[in-house]
Amino acid sequence: MNAIRLFPYPRIDNAVEWSRTSILSNGQPVAVDELADRWDADSSLSFTVSASVPNEKIESFKDGEPKLNLSIGCRETGETTYSSAQFSKDSSKSYATASVTLNGSAVAERLELRATVTAPLGESDWLSRRIVATRPVEKINLDSHLVGFPTSAVSFKANNLAPAPWAVRINAVSLSDPCANSVRLLLNEDYPRVVELIEGRARPYVEEALQATIVRSLLSTVQRLSAADGGDSDVSDVIAEFPDSIAAAAEKSCRDYLNRSLPAVLTLLDREPETVEHHIASAVGFLKGR
Repeated sequence: MNAIRLFPYPRIDNAVEWSRTSILSNGQPVAVDELADRWDADSSLSFTVSASVPNEKIESFKDGEPKLNLSIGCRETGETTYSSAQFSKDSSKSYATASVTLNGSAVAERLELRATVTAPLGESDWLSRRIVATRPVEKINLDSHLVGFPTSAVSFKANNLAPAPWAVRINAVSLSDPCANSVRLLLNEDYPRVVELIEGRARPYVEEALQATIVRSLLSTVQRLSAADGGDSDVSDVIAEFPDSIAAAAEKSCRDYLNRSLPAVLTLLDREPETVEHHIASAVGFLKGR
């Protein structure tokens, strides 16, 4: 029996040009970073992605026409919606646009958008959707608490800031200060990898490093403010009374990333800071599998 060759032609990731995600909420255009404030359970959400490929790349697939595939998934609710579209040719390139629409009541907190180009291989059904190009997974927040605070993209060089991929600026003076008014994230436009992050096509290790930086910044700030406000015993009271506070944001980070309460992490931070650092690196999956 002849062996089936699974990879008789290369992937075409470098040949595909992807559009930015177009989002409609109840028929109105919405920017990705504004969706958390424009979405609710009664919303109708639509997401559209386009791709273009040189004709010679499309024509190299002899077993059938490639397709653009788009999916939106929500881990919190287990909801996933799919669509696909054929490519149409003009004089030099082939274009395809795929859209998915879902009800706001079917999702929560965060969406993951995935787009691929697939092409059939031979006559086997199980090879009819062989992936030949992949768009980086786009994570879209639906919960404003996940967005948390304003973000700005600036040139650190032009603003006389020390070179770094980003900076987290926190001006809170009390644990109860609102997170949205107390924290600001600056992204450095001088770094190519950060520009990719700004454009929604970040490399995984960049997102992981940023997540770790934010968690560390929140913890160090709350540790400092907790010492000034009376110690760990007051932290739980602040979280309960001020759900939008910087203490509550740190609590959410601890629960989401470290699977521990904020008071427990603060205690561990005092006794074994290196262990907390280990837990943070593990939680964000830093460099895992890369």
